[in-house]
Amino acid sequence: MTVTHVVRMWPDQGDPQLGTFVRAQVSALRDLGITQKVVVWSGSDHNPLPLDGLEVIAGPRVPMGPRGWPAKARSVLQLGQPNLVHLHGSGGDTAYLMLRCVMQWGQRIPRVITEHQYFADGALPTGVLWTHRLANARTAVSPFLAERFKPIAPVDVVPNCWTAPLPHQLRQPHSGGRRILHVGDWVDAIKGISPLLKAWRLHSERNPLDRLTLVGDGVDRQLLEPLVRESPNCTWLGRLAPEELETEMGLNDALVVNSPRETFSIVIGQALERGLQVLSTRCGGPESTYRGSTITYRSGGPDDTEDLVMHLGNLRPAHETYPIAEFANFRPQAVGEQILAIYRRVGAKG
Repeated sequence: MTVTHVVRMWPDQGDPQLGTFVRAQVSALRDLGITQKVVVWSGSDHNPLPLDGLEVIAGPRVPMGPRGWPAKARSVLQLGQPNLVHLHGSGGDTAYLMLRCVMQWGQRIPRVITEHQYFADGALPTGVLWTHRLANARTAVSPFLAERFKPIAPVDVVPNCWTAPLPHQLRQPHSGGRRILHVGDWVDAIKGISPLLKAWRLHSERNPLDRLTLVGDGVDRQLLEPLVRESPNCTWLGRLAPEELETEMGLNDALVVNSPRETFSIVIGQALERGLQVLSTRCGGPESTYRGSTITYRSGGPDDTEDLVMHLGNLRPAHETYPIAEFANFRPQAVGEQILAIYRRVGAKG
């Protein structure tokens, strides 16, 4: 079976964390013997990072909007006819691509759309609606996200995936202050980083031995970097490669998530499997994904610093051992087999 993937996010030389969740699903299918090509529609100035055993192709750098759609479609169609086209993320350009695929190859080549993004509340964009209507199957990474698209057509829940932690990546109890970690793109409106830093400054007055580490970078660096410098016992590591992040995670005692919305949050699952406490806002995806876990959800929103300060102070001491979770259904083989079953269901040959 041959599959052409069209992705909006993929790790590149500028951001090795970008789209690692998409690459993980593609890698899982590769390990099941699926022949694949990946076309990256990120618009990035950086080249996408390679993946062993696959052809990864940078899509064209074109103007935003419909003027760029024909060139984007050609970047896929010129690769030849696959057994299936799998799109990761929808919009007007993907709806146009689906129409072009039908015009060139007819209905015999199935089309699958996977969603990782919620979009804003209210009506979905027209391009998103038509991408889903033209797809033969639709998947979303969490039950929370699937509900967003179910009014259009049925949606399968196919989670993100990651490998089990290595022994040296597991958290170890220690004496001293608590080590707290935040991981996320530096986009303040969607990650709540400046309110976290405000709460941290108050927390540090009462807990001077605790330390906060931030991993990530992004468009709000000019806003956030000075706030980090002003915050006591606070370290910013920038972006880390996935294997570096997974090791760094085990050096901490707790993960804090302060987002208004998350569709899944892989870092929560990875933290729980490494024996970290997790403190999170109620942001949608984690509640529907990690049912029965030991996550502490706080009632306040991202800007409720008083509530956040209280919960930071209530984190368990660093010398204690915390429960370790295991998410067997999120392993690459399990997720790859789930995706392959959908490919077979919609009639992909090979």
